[in-house]
Amino acid sequence: MRRLLLFLPILALVAACERSGPTGLSGVLLYGSEPLADASVEIYLKAEKDRSVQPFAVASTDGEGRYRLELPPGRYFIIGKKRQSSIDGRPVMLMAECPANPVQVEKGMLEVAPFALREMGRDGRLVPEPGTGLSGRVVHDGDGVAGAFVYVYTDDAVDLVGPSYGAVVETDDAGNFAIDLPSGTFWLAARRRADGSRLGELKPGDLTGTLGPVELKTGQRLNVGTLTVRPVDPVRYRQKRKEGRFADSGTALTGRVVDAEDRPVPGIYIFAYLDSRMVGKPVHISDPTGPDGRFRLNLATGGTYYLGARSAYGGPLEPGEWVGTWDGTADHHAVVETGQVEELGTIRVREVW
Repeated sequence: MRRLLLFLPILALVAACERSGPTGLSGVLLYGSEPLADASVEIYLKAEKDRSVQPFAVASTDGEGRYRLELPPGRYFIIGKKRQSSIDGRPVMLMAECPANPVQVEKGMLEVAPFALREMGRDGRLVPEPGTGLSGRVVHDGDGVAGAFVYVYTDDAVDLVGPSYGAVVETDDAGNFAIDLPSGTFWLAARRRADGSRLGELKPGDLTGTLGPVELKTGQRLNVGTLTVRPVDPVRYRQKRKEGRFADSGTALTGRVVDAEDRPVPGIYIFAYLDSRMVGKPVHISDPTGPDGRFRLNLATGGTYYLGARSAYGGPLEPGEWVGTWDGTADHHAVVETGQVEELGTIRVREVW
């Protein structure tokens, strides 16, 4: 009888567990106000994490945007992600952290309030003012240019190229554009690359043009009229490559760009800097890697260079890009003598979220 009494609490505990069922999280991911199917839901144990930290658990949303994860009781951080492609083939990276983070799982399945993912890297760095913005039309030979990107700069000292633009917008089928902005003085650059990409070196066949300065006041919707673009001059382009940062001087660094699985990665530029911080404009840039991932970085002279790799040429780093550094030294520097070609081995890149 005594032995039976000892077993009763254990049986009661087991029965209670069976009645309570599994514990975990469930909810819905949105894009705008619509359910988002085939998105990833990642669960982390800490908010302070870098990209090397693997999620504690991962699930996918169903056709109605719903997800469900069985988890032990605890405190969790939820992140939603999805990679997809735009109409023009540009990678679109959607992501958001759950506004309720961290969530506490105690008993049963916790229903998390729906939250929406947003497109990363498309928010710009200028904070618009209500009712304030610019509009216009990009034209070439009198016709509107669809799919051109209009970049908004706050300083013309950068020659309206490179990573210092504050906002960007794409033209519609008729070449029209509109963008919300704060008040201020702006310079506009319009570029239509033949491959439809938003970033990268301009080449023959691409269209480019500039406009400015433009003064914009608070509460003003200003139409700037037409922004004319012209083809890149092939003669000037070739001359630039002979004399500029791409010129072959007999001094170079060579190697191969690979991903985490050692597969070659095409379309990657190698950048050489004189500063270990690797900020601003590089002093030399390679041609993009080919299908075999090989690169040759031509240098004007020998010296010490700090090396980075990226799939885009200019503009802020955005989700969907590939990025990396040469890790042959702790601070990513390589040394080459004038007139020598130095083989660096591999540079490993990763996709940025």
